[in-house]
Amino acid sequence: MNKNAKHLVKAYRDGRLSRREFMEAAGRLGLALPLAEGLLGQARAQSASPNPSPFPQVPVVWPEVVVQLHAAGSAYIVDTRTDSLVATLPTGKGATLGSTTPDGKKVYVSNAGEGETEVVVIDLEAKRVAKRIATGNRPKHGLVSPDGRLVGVNHWGLDGGKLRHTFIRTQDDTIVRVVDLEVSGTPRGVTSMHNAWSLDSRLFFAVDRVDNRLVVIDTQDWSVRTFAVPSAPHYPVPSPDGRELWLVHEGNESVKPGVIVYDLTRPEMPVVARMELPLIGEDAVEAHHGNFSQDGRYFFVTNRGPGSKLAGREVAVFSAAEKRLVYRTTCASTGVGHVYNSPDGRYAVVTNYGNNVLSILDIEQMKVVKDLVIGSGRMGHVAFTPDGRYFYASNDKDGNLFKVDLWRMRVVKEIRTANAPGGGQVLNVWTNVFEELPRS
Repeated sequence: MNKNAKHLVKAYRDGRLSRREFMEAAGRLGLALPLAEGLLGQARAQSASPNPSPFPQVPVVWPEVVVQLHAAGSAYIVDTRTDSLVATLPTGKGATLGSTTPDGKKVYVSNAGEGETEVVVIDLEAKRVAKRIATGNRPKHGLVSPDGRLVGVNHWGLDGGKLRHTFIRTQDDTIVRVVDLEVSGTPRGVTSMHNAWSLDSRLFFAVDRVDNRLVVIDTQDWSVRTFAVPSAPHYPVPSPDGRELWLVHEGNESVKPGVIVYDLTRPEMPVVARMELPLIGEDAVEAHHGNFSQDGRYFFVTNRGPGSKLAGREVAVFSAAEKRLVYRTTCASTGVGHVYNSPDGRYAVVTNYGNNVLSILDIEQMKVVKDLVIGSGRMGHVAFTPDGRYFYASNDKDGNLFKVDLWRMRVVKEIRTANAPGGGQVLNVWTNVFEELPRS
């Protein structure tokens, strides 16, 4: 391989070139098509597992059901073999987010509504509520650790003026630790948002939106560290190799929305990069969620728009290796919030808080290849079948599930569940970051 070809392979591997750009560059170098295709295959192989995690992974089981959560207080279990509703279970107000255990046997649902205090444990095999656990004021999003041993629960309200983090042992569903964090400010809205675990299941990453801090809890000795963030922190995301933490912060009138990258290989967790969203021409600005592509080459950040101004349409794409912006994609979907990876990593489904359009992004081409108009309300969440052919999308206004054939890029079925506004997350397999899927 000559020097120019090596540079071309590295540029693709680092996320600086899409497939189309790679092939165009190969043509300019005078490389024959078979050679260019061979180099592209080599580059793909090298980028498939850029820096594999050094931590042993617990086997992950894909359940044969999906669970749609609903804000009115129900969980709907749908058998994906028949696409039929097989159980409706009681949860609680605002119970729109949950987390599955890696073995696929249980789902922990957080009741985040006003006055709620419980996490509801669903036994997927028996299709029943197994337990209700009082954890604190408005549980936001209980998240199961990668090893399946613990559930870390953050809260949307304060408990005794403190920000609570409760840890549940999955073996017997008992609380093993409560970590209450002192805050000095006055809450302006909800006090926390989303969580993540380090890949070795030791560190629990949460956010404090009262004092704008990243919170890191070490579950080995229960020590707590905090790191100041320039605007409201929203979404912590460990890198696929476990060496970095990428934190999305929303931005405000004086601070641009963006991403902060922390080095997890050093005890002090120094900041190694800061990136801003290039929101040029957008009517509203608020960085919402971020996640890595399945191969780890890219990091996607969505612009939802602040408060009720759900007008953001842009997905900003950063190179994970170089930590710089490499692409910008505009969607027909509005108030974009999540970029869900397909299992094979070829596509991403962009969901939203604004309209009833799902945008399908071809990651190799780095462009939207299909906009699907579905139902009558916003489409916030999806869950894929293991082979990646289908995904189930939850419609907030209809309250129902829509099955989409990703290969044909069309809706094939509406599965009536709630038939009322409030459709929330739809989930099946365990995820640490719910837009990403388990990596082998």
